[in-house]
Amino acid sequence: MKNIPTAANNGGPEDHTTQPPGSAGQAARLQSVPASPSDSEPAAGASATRRTFTFTSAVTGENVTVICMPGCTIDHEPDRNTPTHPHDIYCNIPGTAGELPLYGPLCDTGSSEDFRFLSWQIESRPFSGRPAERLPFVAIEAIDDHYIEYLDPDTLEMVIGRLQKRVDSLREAHAQLVKVRTAYLNPLEVAA
Repeated sequence: MKNIPTAANNGGPEDHTTQPPGSAGQAARLQSVPASPSDSEPAAGASATRRTFTFTSAVTGENVTVICMPGCTIDHEPDRNTPTHPHDIYCNIPGTAGELPLYGPLCDTGSSEDFRFLSWQIESRPFSGRPAERLPFVAIEAIDDHYIEYLDPDTLEMVIGRLQKRVDSLREAHAQLVKVRTAYLNPLEVAA
């Protein structure tokens, strides 16, 4: 069985921000973007409390104050205690972690293994070089470590619609597969 990542062991998607330390615009990147008022309601089961913490930037050596995303479950104590690169600061609200038992070429063993499947989490990266990543977004783990990332509410709605269409198509494939297997295993006539 594969380990399911949690906020505590940093199992989220990789940070794809590629701006080098000391590049132009460093001061602008050190300004975190708090969530807009419409984002102030917590996710189901999450707290509305907005935590703040201060860390020492490993880039500039300055103290930087961060306003945490509402409902964030990350323990930011390690960020406070050691110099940290601003791009390593992120907030996370874990979602559900679905599992799919599979057997076959994806497995490392000769038996069935559980793969994370259509799991999700809400994140924000307050110092990302990409402004869209500074606001809360959803990351969907399609299957073990393969993500659909940086989904804002409109894009997430589009993905949900596309997934529903694909599920409908898979139901058609299932019905056709049942018919084909039945015909294959119980032929009425075999053509010569």
